[in-house]
Amino acid sequence: MPVPRKVSKPAAKPVPAAPMPTPAAPVVERSEVKGSGKPKIPATAVTPGTRTPTQAEIQRRAYEIYAGRGYASGDPAADWHEAERQLKAGL
Repeated sequence: MPVPRKVSKPAAKPVPAAPMPTPAAPVVERSEVKGSGKPKIPATAVTPGTRTPTQAEIQRRAYEIYAGRGYASGDPAADWHEAERQLKAGL
């Protein structure tokens, strides 16, 4: 007795998937010095008033203020606050 054959339907063609959008690569500007390879920091990355100086930086700047007035006595707290203000402002 012959074995009945199954009639198969032709395979359906796969539907191509929509291309996935690729994320835009960030634009990295290179420095002006040829061969340095260091990217520039965009102007919007760090703006005056957003940087938090370290205590060591404030201490160093306060000492510079003290030295700038000829090591004359003054208010160390005022020097500290002025140094902090200057560093935060990016001066």
